[in-house]
Amino acid sequence: MTNKVMPAKNLWVLFFPLLLVLFSPGNVFADDQAWSETLGKIAVQQGGRVKPFETFAREAVLYVTGKTSWQKQPAVETVWSWMAAPEKWTSQPLIYVSAPQVREEFGLKLIRKRVSAEVVLEEKGFSQKVQDAIHRREKREALSFNDKKRIEVFERAIFLSQLGAGELPGWIPETKNPHGAWMRFSDFGAAEPPQWMKALPRKELESFKKSAEQFATAFRDPKNTDEMKASAAEQFKTALETVWSRTGMAIDQRALDREIFYNRLHAFGRGSKLYLMAGLFFFVALVSNRRRKQERDYPLWVGLGIYAGAVLLHVLGFYLRCSISGRAPVTNMYESIVWVSLATALFAVPIFFYLRNIAVMIMAACVAALGLLVAESFPAVLDPALSPLVPVLRSNLWLTVHVLTITMSYGAFALAWGLGHIVVFGYAFRKQTESLVSLANAVYRAIQIGVVLLAAGTVLGGVWANYSWGRFWGWDPKETWALIALLGYLIVLHGRFIGWFGSFGIAMGAVLAFMGVVMAWYGVNFVLAAGLHSYGFGGGGYSSVSTVVLIDLAFVAAAAWFYRQKQRALK
Repeated sequence: MTNKVMPAKNLWVLFFPLLLVLFSPGNVFADDQAWSETLGKIAVQQGGRVKPFETFAREAVLYVTGKTSWQKQPAVETVWSWMAAPEKWTSQPLIYVSAPQVREEFGLKLIRKRVSAEVVLEEKGFSQKVQDAIHRREKREALSFNDKKRIEVFERAIFLSQLGAGELPGWIPETKNPHGAWMRFSDFGAAEPPQWMKALPRKELESFKKSAEQFATAFRDPKNTDEMKASAAEQFKTALETVWSRTGMAIDQRALDREIFYNRLHAFGRGSKLYLMAGLFFFVALVSNRRRKQERDYPLWVGLGIYAGAVLLHVLGFYLRCSISGRAPVTNMYESIVWVSLATALFAVPIFFYLRNIAVMIMAACVAALGLLVAESFPAVLDPALSPLVPVLRSNLWLTVHVLTITMSYGAFALAWGLGHIVVFGYAFRKQTESLVSLANAVYRAIQIGVVLLAAGTVLGGVWANYSWGRFWGWDPKETWALIALLGYLIVLHGRFIGWFGSFGIAMGAVLAFMGVVMAWYGVNFVLAAGLHSYGFGGGGYSSVSTVVLIDLAFVAAAAWFYRQKQRALK
């Protein structure tokens, strides 16, 4: 009985889902409303860099609410409404309170785990606890989890009130110092406005102020149509551009358009879907068992095509982040997860073509998709915002070489971790096959790649530490756990080399040693939060990560027990 293959002329059916992923949901090139599109393209300054108002709005909504959108409205519309009608929004429960104990302090004023900025700033007992925590932080004393969460809630309330007061963002740069603080709406009514404002043309400034007030009024009045809002937005933009032209300053509109395109492309979200789709085709190819006629194995080659598309989209997203920020995008957990996912996807390709085992591509697609889904699904914990570098990271050479090398090793280890699960499961619950032996060899190769990169990255990190901090090694928690992770994998490789571990043992080692990577990568930054690597510190996700780790360890323990029982039965 011969296997039937799909005619080449029908292959377009397989690519139809690819088009759906790339072009939906949403429009990559335009916003929903004309006025929102106009406002979103205006350059503003906030957080130490110049960005489109659309980017500022996206970051503001995420920071205040912990969500990427509020009430299913575009971020530009949401933030402008906060600015135009602050008295309405400061009394609304926008700020999410994550800590249970902090929630109890607000009592009945908490609505669906959210509280208003008005309540946060006026609750005397809460404000006193925040001030005490800030005082301890200034003295460099350790803060409790609840103190950190109180400060977060308080700072978000302050941010929202500053928006309403016109203190954010900056709209007009100083003529002689464009990198300084830009002029804000609040500077118009300030008792002592910045001295450099006196050099700006008064007539144009008054026109800008008036157009901003008219735009805000047009937005507040529910009777105004979208056409009226669009007209007010155009007048506001024209008045601002007139002031800009009189200052002699110019903004690279192409850079702003590039950032807007990046925002709307959702490269990593769409990339995760493509990886999953490629994994599905790889699985179909594996089940159909058509590798005997590789040139006619359409599911495999379609899967490789989609996989290549996912990688290209992944790379495009990274290129855009690099071109926008002017640096390697690996300075926070969000960026490192996205980078590790890309490394996993790339390392799998040569291993697959070397061993010709489709399961390698299935697991690579799943691990890469998982990484991107985690990065995109928890924006409140994994902040996707592009932020300026802290001073210690401004040596781009060492940042690029050291950090990229270390995190690339995590990609190889993540691939070994994923493949290790297949091998452990296969040896524990199924019969040993040539495919399992081949996958165990793939685990071994992935670990070898990772060890070389991690060792090189650790040494380069010492060089960077000597350059930045004046010492090569200081047993900082980050350095210590990187060394522990490296030693863990070296034990696995050494055990395989001298015959301690067979295929099952090296797969078990790949899964268990990855716990050291999790600690060096996540634990030091989000749990310990100690040491000189404070630029990477964050918070949140502890319970979720702990649960996943415990489930993984339980799986490994159960598989080891079943494997041991099977071996005893064979004897």
